[in-house]
Amino acid sequence: LFALWVLNLMKAMVTARRKVHARRLARSAILAAVSCVCWASVLPNAFLGIGRLSSGRDFRKVQVSRGADGYKLRYFDGRGVAETARMLFAVAGKDYEDKRYSNSFGTPGDFSTIQREEFDADKAAGKMDIAMGKVPVLEVGETVSIPQSKAIERYLAKQFGMMGSTAEEEALVDAVAESVRDINDAYNKKGLFFMKDQEKKAELQQKWYQEELPPLLEKLEKSLPGTQGFAVGDKVSLADVAIYKLLKDSYEADVSTAYESCPKLKAIAAALGKHEGLQKWITERPKTMF
Repeated sequence: LFALWVLNLMKAMVTARRKVHARRLARSAILAAVSCVCWASVLPNAFLGIGRLSSGRDFRKVQVSRGADGYKLRYFDGRGVAETARMLFAVAGKDYEDKRYSNSFGTPGDFSTIQREEFDADKAAGKMDIAMGKVPVLEVGETVSIPQSKAIERYLAKQFGMMGSTAEEEALVDAVAESVRDINDAYNKKGLFFMKDQEKKAELQQKWYQEELPPLLEKLEKSLPGTQGFAVGDKVSLADVAIYKLLKDSYEADVSTAYESCPKLKAIAAALGKHEGLQKWITERPKTMF
């Protein structure tokens, strides 16, 4: 009887151990399932860049907005310093809202009497705070606003694959665009836009077209590292668009004779002169005084 009792006791202990082991296995399985569910929700966000970092900042809206075509460019009703960005949109074939603040004059052509009611209202509302009260401002989706024309140009060019194919090409594209800005700055310092003396204005323009611009364009020609109709690398970039605007969309007169001896500049102007999207924009864009 004692032996039978011991045998039954051993069986009971084995059964109890099996039950404990089973409960442990069940608990482990539950924990594993919960862990899988948690990682399944975290990993996609981590790889897609739409989760939360330890700081708690939500990157979902930023990533989605930057990947969408939800662009809005705010500037005055004129070409000005926003036109290169508009040309980038046209060349890339991207949609955007071309928001223009209207201007009116107490005395036609007298900028001291200019009235910009909508612009002043938006400025008062803080919409230009990021740009220190100025335009252009590029809105990207509903979360990002980018000020400064050159920053906007570089951002768009990079988004559209127009900043070269390597880090070195990107730097060269930027350098060429800055060289174009140097030429524009040299012309703008003459103050011709606001000059009321038309005779003096015509004299200074003539000197620029015939004597000052040609040597600057020759220097620009020598600085271009690209071939086959491109300023840099083997595809259209911000540098090409900046050059095209300089040569074909910056002056009242045709300045093609100023770069007659510059084959690279001529090739760039000719290539973008045949670009369907860009030429459609130039033909259909609003006609403005500047």
